[in-house]
Amino acid sequence: MTNISLRNLTKVYEGTKEPAVENFNLEIEPGELVAFLGPSGCGKTTTLKMIAGLHSVTGGDVLFNGERVNDIKPENREVVMVYQNYLLFPYMNIAENVGFGLKMRHVPKDEIARRVDEILKLVKLEGYGPRKPNQMSGGQKQRVALARALIIRPKILLLDEPLSNLDAHLRDEMRELILTIHKEFDVTTVFVTHDQEEAVLLADRIALIFEGKLQQFSRSEDFYERPASKRIADFFGNANYIAGEKKDNKVATALGTFAVREDLKVPDGRVTLIIRPESIELGKNGENSFETKIARRIYMGTYIRYRIDMDGAFWDVVGDPHYNVDYDEDKTAGFTLPKNKIWLLEGDK
Repeated sequence: MTNISLRNLTKVYEGTKEPAVENFNLEIEPGELVAFLGPSGCGKTTTLKMIAGLHSVTGGDVLFNGERVNDIKPENREVVMVYQNYLLFPYMNIAENVGFGLKMRHVPKDEIARRVDEILKLVKLEGYGPRKPNQMSGGQKQRVALARALIIRPKILLLDEPLSNLDAHLRDEMRELILTIHKEFDVTTVFVTHDQEEAVLLADRIALIFEGKLQQFSRSEDFYERPASKRIADFFGNANYIAGEKKDNKVATALGTFAVREDLKVPDGRVTLIIRPESIELGKNGENSFETKIARRIYMGTYIRYRIDMDGAFWDVVGDPHYNVDYDEDKTAGFTLPKNKIWLLEGDK
C-alpha cells in the first residue's frame, strides 16, 4: 500500500496568473479512500493529474511513501487513472481492452486470459469478454474501465468523476462496486467528484477544495458537525447562524444567551453560532429554549420545513410532521437549541 503526500503543491497554467492549485498540503494514508470534492473549476482534476504525472508541477512536491515523484514519468509511477468517458478501444473486444495493460507489459497470454477472467468476474461482467464496447451500456463500460485499471495491480487508483455519466440507479450500483473493489484490492484510491452525497457515501475522508485551495480535510461527519467556516457549513447542507459573544460555556446573542458544550475549543470573544435545521427541537425543552414567530410552514411529506423569525433574520427548522402541537404560520411557538448540536466558529468566518 502507498502513502501519498502533497506538499505545498502548486499549479499555474501557461498564460495565466492565478494558480489553478495553490499551496496544497495533504497526507493520504496507505489504503485510504479519499474524495476530492468541490465545485467545477476548483482544481480537483488538476491535482489528480499532478499525482498521476499527467500535469507538470509548478511548485511543491508529490511524494509516494516519502519518495519525491515529480520527475518520474506517468508510466513509471504505478498509478492508473479512470476517466468519466471510459476511453475504451472500440476495435478491441472487452477481454482485449481489459488485458491491454498486461499485454504491453509482455505478460504471457495464458496469464492474461486467467487474470482477465478473474477481474471480469469481480466487476460482474463474467462472460462479456467477446463483446465490443458498442454492445455495452454506460454502466458496463465503466466497469470495464475499472477492470482494465485494476488488472495491472496499481499502487494507486485515481478516479475522475467516475459516476457522472451514469443515471441514479447505475450510480448506486457503481458505488457498491467501488467499495467492494477497494476492499478487495486494498489500494490507495483518490476520486474526484462535485457530488457531496457521493463523497460522503464512498470516502474515508474528504478533501474539500475551493478556488484551488484545500479548505478542510476530514471525515464526512466533521464537515457536518464541525465545519471550519460558514462556506463549508453551507456546502454541506443548510445551516443557521447568529453572531455572539462567548464567555465560558455561554454565548450571548441578540436573541438571548445560549449554553454550549464545554469541550468546544473556541476562545472567549466574538463567535458565530451554527446549528443545523434538523437539530433544532420543536417545543420548549428546558435549557436554550425560546419562543418566536413562524413565518412559513411547508409540508414535505416525511418532514415539515419551518421558517422562523429570529429578530429580522430567518432560520430554517426541520420538524416531525406528526408532532402533536399545532405549529402554523403566523403563530408564536417554542423551540430549543440542544447544546450538543451547537458548533462555534471563532470571529466571523
